[in-house]
Amino acid sequence: KQICFQEREKKRINKAGGLVTFNGVWRVAGILATSRALGDYPLKDKKLVIADPDILTFDLSDHNPMFIILASDGLWDTFSNEEAVAFIKERINEPHFGAKSITLQSFYRGSADNITVVIINLKDRKYSISEAKKNQL
Repeated sequence: KQICFQEREKKRINKAGGLVTFNGVWRVAGILATSRALGDYPLKDKKLVIADPDILTFDLSDHNPMFIILASDGLWDTFSNEEAVAFIKERINEPHFGAKSITLQSFYRGSADNITVVIINLKDRKYSISEAKKNQL
């Protein structure tokens, strides 16, 4: 299943003179499966890849996620977002919350890139919301 590349990133890359192509996975200049990176200097020199983080802020209590997957592009070469979520849901109770299993599975699927995965388990978190109202002070 083809997952759409963020349109804003595609425009930024096109403006810098680059292309975003799809060959099994989305790639910047047909090479890199991510548009934000710390390394990859040949693409950074051309401003096709940047190190500035793309920050999205939201209230977790509005979404109630079970976990967060932080992974390098080696994982995303072999897993779609939906596949990764389903895989981790089945393995969240493993000692490493499924991170070790999905890393190995990505390798077995043929990822030729570095594969680094961190799973942040939010399943048992507790929220504490505090409000101070003038009439209660």
